[in-house]
Amino acid sequence: MTFPSNRVLASVCIALPLLASVPSTYAQSDSSSLSGTILDASGAVVTKAKIVVHDNATNTDRTATSNDEGSFTLTNLPSGNYRIRVEATGFQTTTLNDVRLDPSIGRRVDVSMKVGDAGTEINVEAGANAVQTESASVGQLVTEAQVKSIQLNGRNPLYLSQLEPGVVRGNSMAAFAFALDNGINVNGARSQESLITLDGAPMVRTRSNGTSVGVADVDSTSQVQILTTSYPAEFGRTSGGQIRIVPKSGTTEFHGSAFEYFRNTVLNANTWARNNSTNPLINSKPPAFRYNQFGWNLNGPVYIPGVFNKSRNKLFFLLGQEYVRYNHDDTAQAKVPTPLMRAGNFSELLGPNIFYGTPVQIVNPSTGASYPNNVIPSAQLSPNGVALLNAYPAANSVNPAYNWIDSALYTESQRKDTIVIDYVPAEAHHLRFSLLNYNYNDYEPHFGNFNLNPRIFTRPNQIAVFRYAWTVSPSTVNELTI
Repeated sequence: MTFPSNRVLASVCIALPLLASVPSTYAQSDSSSLSGTILDASGAVVTKAKIVVHDNATNTDRTATSNDEGSFTLTNLPSGNYRIRVEATGFQTTTLNDVRLDPSIGRRVDVSMKVGDAGTEINVEAGANAVQTESASVGQLVTEAQVKSIQLNGRNPLYLSQLEPGVVRGNSMAAFAFALDNGINVNGARSQESLITLDGAPMVRTRSNGTSVGVADVDSTSQVQILTTSYPAEFGRTSGGQIRIVPKSGTTEFHGSAFEYFRNTVLNANTWARNNSTNPLINSKPPAFRYNQFGWNLNGPVYIPGVFNKSRNKLFFLLGQEYVRYNHDDTAQAKVPTPLMRAGNFSELLGPNIFYGTPVQIVNPSTGASYPNNVIPSAQLSPNGVALLNAYPAANSVNPAYNWIDSALYTESQRKDTIVIDYVPAEAHHLRFSLLNYNYNDYEPHFGNFNLNPRIFTRPNQIAVFRYAWTVSPSTVNELTI
């Protein structure tokens, strides 16, 4: 795939070393942090305890040591499920399972240890429903399990934001949604006032209409985080809410899928309005509707057995493609000049007619005199006026409300290419590259009301993010985002 040079480098944000005493205050990122205090049974702090934080998806470990106040902090942790293991001389080893870290919001976990042999291990199920105390942000996280299981008519993960109170749009979450425009209102704000991001990068058009530049692939989406109010100033760019889409990453095991979802005319009945039409092309069949959504997804480690990444915990990939083919009938109906009118005879306007509610007498614009029977003499006909009337399509219906109707195939298509690469060369370093290459095409047969000037529309968009995070020390972080 190719990218125009002016789209590749969308923005550069260099976060010089920042104090991380407030864990999630560095540049706008979907990474997280973990902090806490190690205590004994009496509530006294435990110093020099070893804390090992294990990423269950990638089998990578991050370590820290509690300081003189018994506290520890680990930053730049990808969101996901973790296991925390705490060891200290004279205390039983304590392991906390199922510790969930949300994107961009740190979590505090205090660990209470019991005196005893370090060879004795205590396992605690931490659970994912702990109260979040590290940020004043009000919002909700739609987890990977929910992204997979909640049925979306059109498979647009953006609409999962409607699970959060205060987030609304014109249709229910179950309504069919194919279009790009987000149309989402957060706490009463206009849709243009909310920010959508993919892996921390803005996912809205920078010009005035504020629509999204693409639709993420559901199978490549890990989480959708909705922040409605009180989020830190680092997020910026918006006076409304934040809808943050976090792509998946590869894991130590290979996972893959292939899918197709479809809807088709042969499964539908005709509508009452179409059955009532006098046009045989409409009353004999339901409107054409053919919707196919198909693709594949593959993720896992990049390794060469016995040579490179032998433990499969350094380099990971995710590749995914999704295609949408949406073909449906587009029916248009209108009022067009009759054959008599095209010859200068407007007598039909003197009686009941489809153009005006009451009879209309036309007059000579130069003298104000009425034309007998609404017929303009041929010598007074304007060639330009006649040409304008003939530019309209010919009447083809006797319906009392309109005299022209047409049904034609409206075709729309999408293609989504997703790439995510994660590289962890050492415990303190993490490099990540994310890409969404999105293409939208349509053929709208009745653009401008009639079938004489169809619209052929091509809309390519790319979002690419490169991030390098270096944890210099528990209190100093350096992050580069392009």
